[in-house]
Amino acid sequence: MRFFKVLVFGLILSGFQQVRADTVQIMTTSDGYKYLGAPTLANGSSSYMDVGLYGTPGGHYSIGFAKFSADLSGLAGAPKVFLAINLLNFVAPTFGTDGTSAQPTGYTYPVAGGNFTLKVVELTSAFTGTGVDASWATTNLFSPTAAGTATFVQAGYQYVDISSTVAGWISRGAAVKELGFMGIASTPNTWSLNLGTLEPLQNLNGDILASATPMFLTTIPEPSIASLLACSLPLLGWARRRFSKS
Repeated sequence: MRFFKVLVFGLILSGFQQVRADTVQIMTTSDGYKYLGAPTLANGSSSYMDVGLYGTPGGHYSIGFAKFSADLSGLAGAPKVFLAINLLNFVAPTFGTDGTSAQPTGYTYPVAGGNFTLKVVELTSAFTGTGVDASWATTNLFSPTAAGTATFVQAGYQYVDISSTVAGWISRGAAVKELGFMGIASTPNTWSLNLGTLEPLQNLNGDILASATPMFLTTIPEPSIASLLACSLPLLGWARRRFSKS
């Protein structure tokens, strides 16, 4: 029995080593969000990115952005490139007597029982904060075809295939590569997402409570132990049969 335990552990460990060796990761160089419906600039120094689905353009919701100004040559020729997005919390805004047409008065943090679909768009107009309003969101986020989408049902990283977008950046030699984010579906329909960013979670004294969990580009999503174990089962069965015969 010990032989099989060692074999399984070895297969999992070797799988992790192989995937990590072949993976290219490029972090965002800037990210943030803006709450539309309030006269504020983009928040680029928060420990999370808030992206919401509060209604149609002109209503109240948050939209986000991420920039990749680093050299992407390491991704050239990769068959697939994924955007890694980390969900920290689902957020449910609460509203006053004016309902969802008004600015939220607070937030709760539901842990289960719904989902949220995030739309990822290649931005052709820079997200500067100034001038980013409902009209800008309609032109740059609502109307364009999505580079990819992800539906979140629990916290953690998800990987969105944006291979064609990244290939276009590389072929054009784009100086700034920028993505925009907005919600396109939600159950319940007032939920939003708190996504990980470059900023660590800090308290009022500036003490770091949790490290940053930023978005990044990757050629191979990080494998789970379960998936590696599933891949190892055929080889494990073969080894067990050989061991029994001997």
